[in-house]
Amino acid sequence: MRPAAHDLRRAQEVFWSLITAPEGVRPAVEELTRNGALREREVDEIFADDPRLRAVDRLDIYANMYFYRLLDGLAEDYPRVHAAVGADRFHNLATDYLLRHPSEHPSLRHLGRRLPVFLDAYPLREEFPYLADLARLDWAHVEVFDAPDAPSLTREALALLAPERAGAARFSLIPAFDLLRLEHDIVRIWRDLEEARADGKSATGASPDAGACAAGTDSRSPEAASRARAAEPRGPRTAPVRRTSVRVWRHAFIVCHRSAGEDEARCLEMVQSGESLARICQQLAAGRDPARATERVGRILQGWIDDGILAGYALPDQE
Repeated sequence: MRPAAHDLRRAQEVFWSLITAPEGVRPAVEELTRNGALREREVDEIFADDPRLRAVDRLDIYANMYFYRLLDGLAEDYPRVHAAVGADRFHNLATDYLLRHPSEHPSLRHLGRRLPVFLDAYPLREEFPYLADLARLDWAHVEVFDAPDAPSLTREALALLAPERAGAARFSLIPAFDLLRLEHDIVRIWRDLEEARADGKSATGASPDAGACAAGTDSRSPEAASRARAAEPRGPRTAPVRRTSVRVWRHAFIVCHRSAGEDEARCLEMVQSGESLARICQQLAAGRDPARATERVGRILQGWIDDGILAGYALPDQE
């Protein structure tokens, strides 16, 4: 680029509008020139070219690099969605998504935040009906991984809570936690995708001496075979509707998730809304023996402490 110092902002504006143009650099130059948003030959005045490559062709390279960086960023944030639909379909999904929701932030961290909602009405859901739910779990992993640190409640700290005051206690959850309510059994689908990925790695990691036997009848190079496998969908085409709850949390630097039964999910929602332990027990006791309900809450609390998702508790006189 060769703008004068006072034209730097204009150069940046033109560069950004051209490399992000959905229709490509050349059509964008023609359209902007027709509309008067770009002066005749302004691109040649701002950007350098040489006998080997004109300025618009150089910009085309930047535009392709920019798109593929966005595509890679989405694939990193949504690895199971990518695996479920395959590389080719994911490429088309990313293209459509970026046309609707172009990058608006200097960091790619926020690029994919609208993808789960986008998938709610995306045609690919007809082939993979669980896709929006799978995207929600993928994105929850991103959010939970980046959430602030906080110490977890220990058994020793909980033991300091006097039994006669336990009912008034209001528990809090660590910031690195999320509870998802989903329409499909995404934990099972996630596990199947992980197993399929592990099988794929085993196939590509076969000994070179094993020859074609390791990859069946595939005579392509390991790199070509790996790319072909990545392009193929690995997710199931059908998944029965089965409403499930999934809790997602971070332990140290590892993000974990597992299914939560309806009792546990309701308890977690009540904790999130600031309900007391007594109120949680009462809610859980509806239709069952109060002693058993209290015992059930106790087991649930122990599980939360084991997983480190409780941050602490507060009593009315401490609030």
